[in-house]
Amino acid sequence: MSGNTGRRIGALFSDEADGPLDPEHKRMFMAMKREVLRLGGYACEFFVSQTPELTGMADRIIDLEAFATQGAQAAA
Repeated sequence: MSGNTGRRIGALFSDEADGPLDPEHKRMFMAMKREVLRLGGYACEFFVSQTPELTGMADRIIDLEAFATQGAQAAA
């Protein structure tokens, strides 16, 4: 639930919160994120990361660079 509104929130969003962490703490951070999803009853989280190890732990990856490349090729 979101505060006192009574509205159910299905997704979380975060942006590069793992940046200053060392590799061990990044793995712990990902485990914590999964636990937050479980405890909060969230369906998913969208997060931005430049860390290949964390993106490798993600269930799905949205690669914006690949989309940009495909769009440029389609326009040519």
